[in-house]
Amino acid sequence: YLRRFLFDDKRINERVDLLSGGERARLMLAKVLKNGGNVIVLDEPTNDLDLPSLRMLEEALAVFDGTVIVVSHDRYFLDRICDQVIAFEDGGIVVQPGNYSYYMEKRQAREAADRIQAQAAAKDAAARQKPAASLEKRARKLSNKEKAELEGMESAILEAETGAEELETKLNDPDFQAKNYEEIPAMVEKLDAAKARTAALYVRWEELEAIREAAESA
Repeated sequence: YLRRFLFDDKRINERVDLLSGGERARLMLAKVLKNGGNVIVLDEPTNDLDLPSLRMLEEALAVFDGTVIVVSHDRYFLDRICDQVIAFEDGGIVVQPGNYSYYMEKRQAREAADRIQAQAAAKDAAARQKPAASLEKRARKLSNKEKAELEGMESAILEAETGAEELETKLNDPDFQAKNYEEIPAMVEKLDAAKARTAALYVRWEELEAIREAAESA
């Protein structure tokens, strides 16, 4: 039985305290599967495993008839093993059928939809502010400072959106999360600030465009 878990005859008869970390992990998995049951909970199971041990682990879990709950930062392992992902996002829980890659695809699609919705909301807010603007404000011309601000608005919005996307990419990277977990709370705050700045820039852009259009039509 233990040969299935990459133990040769010599290692089968070795004392447990003389086994390596990877061998102990394989031995523990062998015991769990031998004892039976319908649920296995694994916390970072690929740590300290060499490639043959990793393949053995994947094959053993693939033929396990019960449920396997895995906590792991190894995206490739999750892709090969998982058929459902439970993720914590912005204080909420998302349950997504499929492997890790499919979850990330759906998450990015949701985030893209949220950005579009935020941009549309910002434009709607700016449009609602137009009727409330005074006649003097609508008819006046842009100042030189406002002209310069309007000319640079597209690049400012692009810069803000790019910064937010870069932060999101890092926060969605399991390798980065594993190595920089202490920085994540601060990065989430930066991401929220970047999204808020992007929305504010869209509102300001609409305001300046409204003044320019009103002055040209006066």
